[in-house]
Amino acid sequence: MLSQKKILCYSLISISGWLFAAYLMFTHLNNDRSFINDKITENAYNIVSQSLQDKKTDPEIIAQIQEWFAKGWTAQTGSVTTICDNDRDKLKRILSDSAIVTICRLRI
Repeated sequence: MLSQKKILCYSLISISGWLFAAYLMFTHLNNDRSFINDKITENAYNIVSQSLQDKKTDPEIIAQIQEWFAKGWTAQTGSVTTICDNDRDKLKRILSDSAIVTICRLRI
């Protein structure tokens, strides 16, 4: 029969293995979420930025996006919605913070 010290030692080793496995799973899933979120918004950003390449100022861009929503252009409006929901920081490459807030309110 095993002594209580050995049982305690084996139990701690077993639990530490489970805790380490849980930690690895959590970090792996967190990395996957970040990667997936980046890829979700990458295509949407490409659609929006290409559609706005001839617009230079925030008011021009906001007016163009308002037109998209008014006319129901789903590729562009869906891309704007995707970016607003997942990673607004991507829009900082082409817009100011106040314009980003305005654009993301248009979709409501």
